[in-house]
Amino acid sequence: MTLIDHRGPATAASPVEPGRLVHQALVDVWNSGEVDQLDALLAADYVRHGRAEDTDKNHIKQTIQEARAAFPDMRTVAEHQLVDGDLVATHWRCTGTHEGPFYDLPVTHRRVDIEGMTFSRLHNGQIVEEWESWSKSDLFSSLGVANLWEA
Repeated sequence: MTLIDHRGPATAASPVEPGRLVHQALVDVWNSGEVDQLDALLAADYVRHGRAEDTDKNHIKQTIQEARAAFPDMRTVAEHQLVDGDLVATHWRCTGTHEGPFYDLPVTHRRVDIEGMTFSRLHNGQIVEEWESWSKSDLFSSLGVANLWEA
């Protein structure tokens, strides 16, 4: 098992190792909003398992675009990352200010700071499957509203 630190820019000089590939998908794409990069990073049959439902690549692209519209200053960082063969565990943190449409909530101008974990499985140089966990309650609490999923 390897602990990875990706605080520097990516280089294209060598084949992408699993930790760097996952970092590109979870951090770089979320920060840039360049969702078309996911076409190379996520397999055609990619699936993300969440608490409530499974989602595919197109849903992830839409989620990123909606999140960036709601939180235009959104910044995601990988706090820790562990790599074990084709499995990558990433502890991430995301911050931003609520300045745009988000579900049916009025803009709050509140700052949010949430963290979560994503476990990624790779095959043939692409992410094929992920399991994600983060607290929606913390997000809605930061916005000053009750959790819409528990209401």
